[in-house]
Amino acid sequence: MLLLKNCNIFDSLKGQFFLSDILVEGSKIKSVKKNIIVDNLDTHVVDVKENIVCPGFIDAHSHIGMWTLNDSGNDANECVKPLTPVLRAIDGLNPYDEAFKEAYSSGITTVMICPGSGNAIGGQAAIIKTYGTSVEDMIIKSPAAMKLALGENPKNVYSAQRKSPSSRMATAFLIKEMLNKAEKYYEEEKNGLNHEYDEELEAFLPVFNGEMPLKIHVHRLDDIMMAIRIAEEFQIDYTLDHCTEGYLAVEYIKEKNVPVMLGPLFSFATKVETRDASAEAPRVFNDKGVLISLISDHPFMNCKFLPLYAGLLSRYGLDMIDGLKALTINPAKALNIDDRVGSIEEEKDADLVVFNGEPLETTTKVLLTIINGNIVYKDLD
Repeated sequence: MLLLKNCNIFDSLKGQFFLSDILVEGSKIKSVKKNIIVDNLDTHVVDVKENIVCPGFIDAHSHIGMWTLNDSGNDANECVKPLTPVLRAIDGLNPYDEAFKEAYSSGITTVMICPGSGNAIGGQAAIIKTYGTSVEDMIIKSPAAMKLALGENPKNVYSAQRKSPSSRMATAFLIKEMLNKAEKYYEEEKNGLNHEYDEELEAFLPVFNGEMPLKIHVHRLDDIMMAIRIAEEFQIDYTLDHCTEGYLAVEYIKEKNVPVMLGPLFSFATKVETRDASAEAPRVFNDKGVLISLISDHPFMNCKFLPLYAGLLSRYGLDMIDGLKALTINPAKALNIDDRVGSIEEEKDADLVVFNGEPLETTTKVLLTIINGNIVYKDLD
């Protein structure tokens, strides 16, 4: 067992701090209360000295371990045909990528990894921990979402190959065509009707039975509206990822009650469709009650800087408490894993981070990172 004494705990549900001890048994939080005393002589006791303890941070949109510095490029995009729903992010994952160490030493303990946005339908995302000796050790849920992309990326990839889609019209048509086939396949499956096995359509069964959402890459406002239109036409759950110009229609998006994944917000605008990005967008969405999560889109923004960028948003009106929520309980809810992570509660995963100051301040250091009850990073005196 592991006992953290004298913790200043961030309660992500209430948005406040309180003093308590935390007892960890195995991979779970066993108890959160003051003055915990244990008789087990093998218990490892750490005096946190009233430093802040947060739930492990969650990066809800990343290509970490899939987009590494190597001669063969990246393993996140298979840009030879625009519809690849059978591809799985975990099969392109290198669990030994050095970026994982940078992630957990910065407080990030959970990420959603997803295929890139070169294809209109890129494949199956997964939710993983940032520490483990194998892919299997790291997985929380796989598949966890179906990645779609609207806008410039599929256009640019396939127009260069003189293939379809080379327009937004074709991207939308191809996506809807496959969803129509998948919906019919799902209905036949649900009603026990005989049909020929189709691996691509089989991949959509968890989408249509409500087990996982569409994860839709969108920047421009018209693409955001198209994403909503497609998801509503087929009555399936979805998230809006990047959602760069979404702040221009915040009231409309609020009505849809859809999770929004914002970022990267401080990167150079390399595409026309990101030129109207605004660092005020998180505050605008948050003020309207939209469930926002802050994302790195690693490696396009190195995930180790995500907490610092969250802190910078205070300059643009996002309260520090709301910034912390956007890295903890909000993405946990958006990814439907808040029964396991996102807050410090009994029976949840023991993913904990100890800071020597305000977690989102530039001068603050991570002192301790715990994932599944194991100390994976330590910088204590």
